[in-house]
Amino acid sequence: MAYVVKSTERLRPSAADTETKALLYLMNFRSDSDQIHYFVVDFLNDLTGMTKMSDKLWDLQSKGDKKPSPNAIGRELVTLYKNYVSEFEFSNYILFLGGISNTVRIDEKQTQFNISNIKDTALANIKKGLLDECKKKTYIAEEDISEEKIDKFLRQCFL
Repeated sequence: MAYVVKSTERLRPSAADTETKALLYLMNFRSDSDQIHYFVVDFLNDLTGMTKMSDKLWDLQSKGDKKPSPNAIGRELVTLYKNYVSEFEFSNYILFLGGISNTVRIDEKQTQFNISNIKDTALANIKKGLLDECKKKTYIAEEDISEEKIDKFLRQCFL
């Protein structure tokens, strides 16, 4: 199994702050945090948590935007999607955001949620943003881009 690294990024101070908060979230604030023994930083994604035997992986992308539009949220999911269609098997795909607009969530009190707490209009725009961004990326094969795969992926995502 090969994992090809085809892109890199420069980290701004605000992004470093968000990644630190995301690491603390993964370490302490999930119901399954006690299962995570290792953290891989900036390789498979911003953060990857691993069990002691490396048989369960948490894939986390962090973004500091305080109120991203649904379309922007979809675009930010592209790296998680890249890993979803890779040969690696992740048990969790997490988009850690600096905030989220109340126009996105059904229940505004939930701070950790999946697509069941996203309004239909926002979900359609998230899908569109992700689909558009996938088509722009050379590291996602055309056969891996379909509404069916994107729907299945989104059912496994947490925000």
